[in-house]
Amino acid sequence: MRNNNAGARGAEAFFAEQPIGFLVGADAGFSLVAEVDSVIVGYITVLLTQVLTDRIATVARVYVTARARRVGVGDALITFAKNTAREQKCSRIDALALPGDRDTKNLYERNGITARLIVATTKL
Repeated sequence: MRNNNAGARGAEAFFAEQPIGFLVGADAGFSLVAEVDSVIVGYITVLLTQVLTDRIATVARVYVTARARRVGVGDALITFAKNTAREQKCSRIDALALPGDRDTKNLYERNGITARLIVATTKL
């Protein structure tokens, strides 16, 4: 994902502010790797946080290889994330996407995850 989005608007800040290494413990979040014929074709990483009385799931990373796109792998990853978030008693699921990353935004919107906040910024 990082290499595919390296030159994208906002990518540098996104990866600096959302560093994802390994999730340790069920309270931190969860990840799923998608395989086809024992070949990894995608993954999703979801962070779990507590905001006041609400438990929130946030899709921090979702990626599907180019050859595995448009056949339902991304949709299956999102479905897994939503179902697991429900099991973890989350009240909502948020998802992060870079500006201009229409494929990721389409994936989210197709799965009922719509924009509720846009963060605008400028360097000072």
